[in-house]
Amino acid sequence: GSVSRYWYPKYRNIHNGIRLKLEKILGCKLYNTYYFDRFYFPGQELKTHTDRDACEISVTLHISTNLTGNDAEWPICIQAADNQAVELSLGAGDAVLYKGCERPHWRTPMPKPSRRLRDRLLFKKKLEYYYHQAFFHYVLANGERAHCADDRAR
Repeated sequence: GSVSRYWYPKYRNIHNGIRLKLEKILGCKLYNTYYFDRFYFPGQELKTHTDRDACEISVTLHISTNLTGNDAEWPICIQAADNQAVELSLGAGDAVLYKGCERPHWRTPMPKPSRRLRDRLLFKKKLEYYYHQAFFHYVLANGERAHCADDRAR
């Protein structure tokens, strides 16, 4: 039920820019694999999973949502190396870096807006509630997944 766009041209330069910043932070060369953005809607979830080889280094960027206050909190959960679940609530413009192939990650069902917010917004106009994020993926240039560079598979 979510809506995804692979290779949306608006994010091409961002994909490259994030890679350059990550190379400085991590001290190693990376290859771009792929990117996409997705719109989630109330009640939708992301089941616990690890990513395919093209997602060795992953960045999840929260772009926007039209929910406010506590309704806008929708953490991404990542299983840490000690097997503890870490919940990260991202504001618009915030991102999280993680090893997509190694660290299981998920989102519980997206919250539905509270009655008060829903009523307030309904008097103005009917809105479709959403949470918009982008995913940027990379592989280590000298790593065992380097063959996934410029991956176009979904």
